[in-house]
Amino acid sequence: MCSKADVLGALIYGCTVSGSELHGREIHAHLIKLSALPSIGIENCLMGMYARFEQVDAAYLVFKAMIAKDIVSWNTMISCLAKSDYVNEALELFSNLHSGGGGGLVPDFITVLSIVQACSNAGLLLQGQMLHGYIVKHSFVHDVSICNTLIIMYAKLGRIDSAEQIFWQMDVKDLVSWNSMINAYGIHGDGHSALKYFHQLTDVGAHAPNAITFLNVISACSHSGLISEGYKCFESMKKDHGIEPCMDHYACVVDLFGRSGRFTEAEEFIRDMPVPPNSSIWGPLLAACRLHGNVDLAEKAAKELLVLKPDSDIWRVSLSNIYASAGRFRDSAKIRTEMKRDGLRKETGWSFVDVGGVEGFKFVSADTRHHDAEKIYAVWHSMNKHMADVAGDVHQLSLVSVN
Repeated sequence: MCSKADVLGALIYGCTVSGSELHGREIHAHLIKLSALPSIGIENCLMGMYARFEQVDAAYLVFKAMIAKDIVSWNTMISCLAKSDYVNEALELFSNLHSGGGGGLVPDFITVLSIVQACSNAGLLLQGQMLHGYIVKHSFVHDVSICNTLIIMYAKLGRIDSAEQIFWQMDVKDLVSWNSMINAYGIHGDGHSALKYFHQLTDVGAHAPNAITFLNVISACSHSGLISEGYKCFESMKKDHGIEPCMDHYACVVDLFGRSGRFTEAEEFIRDMPVPPNSSIWGPLLAACRLHGNVDLAEKAAKELLVLKPDSDIWRVSLSNIYASAGRFRDSAKIRTEMKRDGLRKETGWSFVDVGGVEGFKFVSADTRHHDAEKIYAVWHSMNKHMADVAGDVHQLSLVSVN
């Protein structure tokens, strides 16, 4: 027999998976009227529902009102905060749990996994390194999933040496471990090392490569200019491993050819694809056209994207920039005018810097909000001048060597 709590929990879960936020809130209100709370199981379901709908404040209100909490309650709240970019709050909650604020509860591997992923996504290297120390001290280092997450974190935060060290110290490696390392080298533009790990994986034979493996290694080759090697990997997918390529693999190959300026091969590849190309194919091709200044092919790709993604501003901005780089300023301005007329506006891109544990600062292009903005720009201009001087010296040396 199902208990009342089980039935109510199932209703809340149904609202969560179906995306029915309004009905979920109505059930929450009904639970309060019925005096069905407190109930750890139901409250955890409510937090999970609000986390799914990115309603952080609502989830936190439920968490704070709980008379009793279990580790699921803490994990749900920490994960909700971390995934909603409240990383400092998630770290504070983790610290509170670790220091005894959970009434005898201690972090488990799910807690640790969530908080490491949060540091990785937020670019917090120092906090990630401190968590690594916690993981070693509390023997979580023997958990494969946590080690894989650490590899991904260090790779994203520029510490490929730490990622390698963790990989080779792992007692057991699964396919995700190998895929993570191959992807790590791809992020750092080291296609040769990515290929080396790929061949080690296939030679060892402990795990058969999957679709993600090939996606990572082809992408790594693309970012390193290893055209023939990347295409051989693509060909071996179906021929040697029986893996049917998906659209992401086709897009990777288009990017592989496009980045190197081999547009004839890219067009032939698209034409011979067994499935109709979508925006994930034409997008990378347009980006490659911008890189190499291929205006004619860029216009062709843009026409396809106009049909596939008529409301997108991304490809319009790229085409406008291609026209501007080619000196076709009238065409560039025309696209920008059409975007304004249609109400399209490119979302502002921002960057985030974390140095030595100092509180990070989000900024956009030409941002002057920081209190040290004048000093920052002075240093930036100095660096620009230094790089220009070095580039000029290299150019002069190359001319001398040629003569």
